[in-house]
Amino acid sequence: MKLNAFYTCLLCVLPLLLGFGQTMAQAQADCDIVDGIDYPIDISDTLDQGYDDFGLFRARFNGMHTAIDIGFNRRGEPVHAVARGRVTYSDVNGWDTEKGVVIVEHLFPDGSTIYSVYGHMEQTDSIFFPVVGTCVERGTILGTIGWPSRGLPHLHYELRSFLPDDGGPGYVEDNPLLDGWFHPLDFTNLWRARLDPAANGYASFVDLPTLPPLLLDTGSIALASGTRLISYQPPTTRLWEIDLQSAITGIAGLSEGRIAARTRGGQAVIMQNGRFLHVWEVDSGDASFAVFGDTLLFPTQAGGIQAFSPTGQLLWTVDGMPDSERLVNFQIGAGEVGLMTRGQQGSTWRIVNAQSSVTAEQRFTRTPIFTPSARGWVLLDGTDVLRTHSSSASAFASTGIATGRTVQLTSDVMGNIYIFAGDRDATLLALDADGGLRWRVRYPTGVFAQAPLLDTGGGCLVYALDADGTLSVFSAIDGSLLHQIHLYAGGISNRHPRARLLQVDETENILIGGGFLSLLSLNGSIISQNAGHACLPG
Repeated sequence: MKLNAFYTCLLCVLPLLLGFGQTMAQAQADCDIVDGIDYPIDISDTLDQGYDDFGLFRARFNGMHTAIDIGFNRRGEPVHAVARGRVTYSDVNGWDTEKGVVIVEHLFPDGSTIYSVYGHMEQTDSIFFPVVGTCVERGTILGTIGWPSRGLPHLHYELRSFLPDDGGPGYVEDNPLLDGWFHPLDFTNLWRARLDPAANGYASFVDLPTLPPLLLDTGSIALASGTRLISYQPPTTRLWEIDLQSAITGIAGLSEGRIAARTRGGQAVIMQNGRFLHVWEVDSGDASFAVFGDTLLFPTQAGGIQAFSPTGQLLWTVDGMPDSERLVNFQIGAGEVGLMTRGQQGSTWRIVNAQSSVTAEQRFTRTPIFTPSARGWVLLDGTDVLRTHSSSASAFASTGIATGRTVQLTSDVMGNIYIFAGDRDATLLALDADGGLRWRVRYPTGVFAQAPLLDTGGGCLVYALDADGTLSVFSAIDGSLLHQIHLYAGGISNRHPRARLLQVDETENILIGGGFLSLLSLNGSIISQNAGHACLPG
């Protein structure tokens, strides 16, 4: 989907804004630089269950957990070094009756030094703890899962930036992310992605976002976390925090680093550098809003529009639908917005431009999904694909598939249409601009409870981001899967991530977020080249 000019500009310079650039460490460590990272044991059972106890408060220990506990009831199973590095601590009695501890120091390509900690371990007749100072490789056996005195057999596994020669407390009073620990699942997935040749930038947070993060023209990032609005300077510096006292339901960027926010309590707020510039009341609701130049368009609960200047001056309004209909979808197009309301008698689709004119309005018995395209707007109503003509939409193609509730669609810069059907067969298909079937494939990750996010760039690639943080990259020519990258989406504590982010511009600059603690910038052209994918747009 074509992005508005603000985001297209930002994505073009994203590697510079995020301050990463994949800089290799200048000095070689004695045990060499990390070139890959794994988990210390097989954690497929942990991932399947969504189990994640990092930062979990336990009254028994009067603190928040600094690690993840994995490998329950697997005593004696070998534990492996997660990456190459140097052993800095090794003691079979490091935690007394809680068993032994090994710590390995790792030098990463960006020059950072991280320590991996393996607790509750035991030796056997054939497996011994390594000697301090020893170089180990990824996969080197360090010990086995032990049986601590205060719990079931399991491995305590943590990552931190300090304490190279101390087993550590295991629990702390505050959020461990604030004190030098890293979330092991998020850290591992992020570094695997950062080591991908296509990666060129990242950002990490200590706050869980509840809306997709916002990249500003100053290079900083605005983050909504519940009622709090937080600013970060990538990759990791936390700048300021303001509590708006009501859940934030939408954020958008204005020029000069200004942030517009909307709260469930009905407030619109303009901020800059942590300072309030303007505050006023708007019709409350949970939908996001659009920014066209310096005009803010707020959809009302009944599907109307209130347009304001950044100072809170009401510029114009568009009336909503009757009281029986409520807004269910809101999309931003090129100089206009689309709204869908639903009531007992059906649904109404409307297009409103930046000059307050309703340019299209149409009734449906069902509730179609829709997306902006190079030729106006495309709608999917059951199996019918519709396109706008003047002030209405008419069918011009059919998917031939009974779609499911996770159906999703997008369109590229040439008008080609891509549909994830959300059906039992997990179908992904492409239609050309005239409605002809280009290809149809089975979606590689199946069907989730949440629809994938879909987007396209210059017409050569199609991107899909799943609820579990998996980015799949497909050829727009034949639907073949070219590449996958995984970010951690938060496990059971974030089972339905609301802050997923997928933005792609026409030069294949990609910004993704799994809805948890990390963002990643990628170059889709490198993905295409490395996959041997030759593409001529169109």
